Amino acid sequence: MKYHIHTLGCKFNQYESAKIDEIFRENGHVNSNAKDADIVIVNSCAVTKEASRKSLQIARHFKKINPNSQIIFTGCAVHDRDIKGFDLVIGNGEKLRMLDFLDKNGEFLNSSYFLEDDLNYSVKEIPNHTRAFLSIENGCNWGCAYCAIPHFRGTKIRSKSSKIVTEETRLMVKNGVKEIVITGINIALYDDEGTDLHNLIGEILKVNGDFRLRLGSIDPVSLRKLVDLFEDSKLCNHAHMSLQSGSDATLKRMRRMYTSKDITDCVKILRKSDDLFAFSVDVIVGFPGETEEEFRQTYEILKEIGASRIHVFPFSARPHTVAASMSNQVENAVKIERARRLRKLSDQLSSDYFRKSENVNRRVLIEQVENGISEGLDQYYVRHKICRVATVGEFFEYKSEGVVGNENIL
Repeated sequence: MKYHIHTLGCKFNQYESAKIDEIFRENGHVNSNAKDADIVIVNSCAVTKEASRKSLQIARHFKKINPNSQIIFTGCAVHDRDIKGFDLVIGNGEKLRMLDFLDKNGEFLNSSYFLEDDLNYSVKEIPNHTRAFLSIENGCNWGCAYCAIPHFRGTKIRSKSSKIVTEETRLMVKNGVKEIVITGINIALYDDEGTDLHNLIGEILKVNGDFRLRLGSIDPVSLRKLVDLFEDSKLCNHAHMSLQSGSDATLKRMRRMYTSKDITDCVKILRKSDDLFAFSVDVIVGFPGETEEEFRQTYEILKEIGASRIHVFPFSARPHTVAASMSNQVENAVKIERARRLRKLSDQLSSDYFRKSENVNRRVLIEQVENGISEGLDQYYVRHKICRVATVGEFFEYKSEGVVGNENIL
């Protein structure tokens, strides 16, 4: 039987899709394109209203172009709203047991699945990929005012055994993966019987092989606790900070557990050893009650830290969250305008960062080669297009000499 998987949303979703792919392949099924597949799986996202809408739109598109296929809709959107119009709808707790449901129709959803499941499984190999995600933790109990993820993923923290994590790392490296991205719903909450995130990363870095490690999204306070680990050249000098705001008043309403000073202190200490240390960030604009002054504070702190890339999210009121019922909701037009200003700032800061990093030795992981151009990411999460033929899946070391758009090119 032929199958196709389409994944939306976070790195954790992508990791789960890799596991589903592995399960299907091990049972004799063949990966295919959406038009020819007997089964089309949509692994959905619901972090925002737009993400949920897009997930449904894509699933309906697949049904239109391949009406004879079985459409399986799964993922967080199933926990967000009533899903109709597809052959099979299954929740996050059922998605890794998908083969058990192929001969069924309807909805199968255990909303309290997170009380029983665990994360003690691994992905042995990632076909045709030189970069791979490795999920170490599921669930979050921080209770941020805007976030519905605990409703989708649960408040019980499930941490993967450190032994399974290190063995999974070895298998990935053995099977040709050159960059492993550590991810989870909130990796800062990792705890395997006293082994915390710092201890775990330290153990992963001891694994032999020519590979590098990159951290997934993390808050600034938790990131600062890992500073000494960046002395190991295997750990990329780049972090994706879940910043959300640079205004203390906004952060307090968001119920985030850090301040603007925590953000700047984290950046300063990590740039002591490498002034090019790269910070990509997530920012929410238009959170309830956000004034122009609070937005300005966010704008200025992003300039101060020299973010290499800003992922901008206009606030989206989600069911099951405190923020959805807050007063002083920001008008949509204001959110759109503030998002536009931050995206413009992101372009400027990205260009500034790339210019500052000219003539710096780079270690680029080649991901594709086409028409004599080799392309890939370096240790700072900068994408390069290199005018020579290199080998996919290998590190290419060179010194960048210029910037074209927001990419370095040699």
